[in-house]
Amino acid sequence: MLVAEREVTTPPDRIDSLTTGRLRQIDVVRLLTFAAVISVHSLAFTEQPSDVAAAGAMMLLQFGREIFFTITAFVLVHSMAGRTLDLRRFWPRRLAYVAVPYVVWSAIYYSYSVLGPAHATFSWATFGSDLLYGGAMYHLYFLLVTLQLYLAFPVLLWAARRSAAHAGWVLAAVGTANLAWLAVLQYAPPPRSGPLVWVWAHAYELLPTYSIYVLAGCYGALHVRRLQGFVTRYPRQLVAAALACVAGSLGVYALQLSTMTPRTADAVLQPAMLLSCLAAAILLYLVGCRWAAGRQRGRATVDTLSDASFGVYLAHPLVLQLLLDHGFANNGQRIPAVVATVVGLVVAMAGGAGLSVLFRHTPLSLALTGRPRHPARTTAASPTRILRNILSARSTTVTFPGEG
Repeated sequence: MLVAEREVTTPPDRIDSLTTGRLRQIDVVRLLTFAAVISVHSLAFTEQPSDVAAAGAMMLLQFGREIFFTITAFVLVHSMAGRTLDLRRFWPRRLAYVAVPYVVWSAIYYSYSVLGPAHATFSWATFGSDLLYGGAMYHLYFLLVTLQLYLAFPVLLWAARRSAAHAGWVLAAVGTANLAWLAVLQYAPPPRSGPLVWVWAHAYELLPTYSIYVLAGCYGALHVRRLQGFVTRYPRQLVAAALACVAGSLGVYALQLSTMTPRTADAVLQPAMLLSCLAAAILLYLVGCRWAAGRQRGRATVDTLSDASFGVYLAHPLVLQLLLDHGFANNGQRIPAVVATVVGLVVAMAGGAGLSVLFRHTPLSLALTGRPRHPARTTAASPTRILRNILSARSTTVTFPGEG
């Protein structure tokens, strides 16, 4: 009776508004996740590797890649509700939105390594290897995994739909296997010969490494109304569960410090990161739902930044690297580390956002942001007008690469 009463008292219009059409809570989750990604990069390169507190913060903030794969799968499956997948449109469009900026930004970052302060020697072989493995900059591997996700999506959609009634069992089985693989990566000695050497070295670039998160996104979309009803009814319990996950994640990190360096103890590919990711998913989704179900203050800002979010991800390491090459890096710092971290975070966020918003209004938008150029009526906007649009009430279309 208690459950039934709770179901009756849950406002159905609130659930409906957050489960049909455009899911605005996902926009907020995406933006907060991007903020966490930039925070991790700022911490990683401005704080000393031996800093226990900085590594502990990274342990909690390194959920970006997992949450993004969950969001991508969620939005893709949700967009296919009641529809049949047309591969003649799906693959050319979605793959182009990722592959084109991947090649362009790989060229940009490789050029910077040659022409910038590092003065690397140009080599076509090196550049080719960077294209193959995402080596031109530390964040480009994400695009390779995204391409794998799009290629595998037809099979994922079919399998998720067929097994939707048994989602819990499937997630338990896949999650167990996934955690076992992460435990091997974190605790077992790396192989010295054989094909596993390559798999070990490139595990972070392979879609199966993130299988539990992708499947969670698929099933979440298929059961979105039930998921939303649960979130709406039990927010306090979910916050408590998230805080317990935070404590568990930090507890594992603290225990590992006795045998590992801080940057090994906080490794992103380890079983304990599931706790950090679960905590982040719960808290960010609750924040997003609260905003979406309310007055949606700052909606124009959320819209514009969400529209430019993929471009922010692509561009922010370039902005941060400019600072690192001029006294902010932890291997030759000229200012206090905490100042370098804060300034690096703010400048990388603002610079990446500014560049992406500007790129969205140029003919190079697809190549630099993974999205087609804005309609002609807005392409001539000046930087002043663009800034005014961010702060105004005008709404724009919000998509992630390949999601719209």
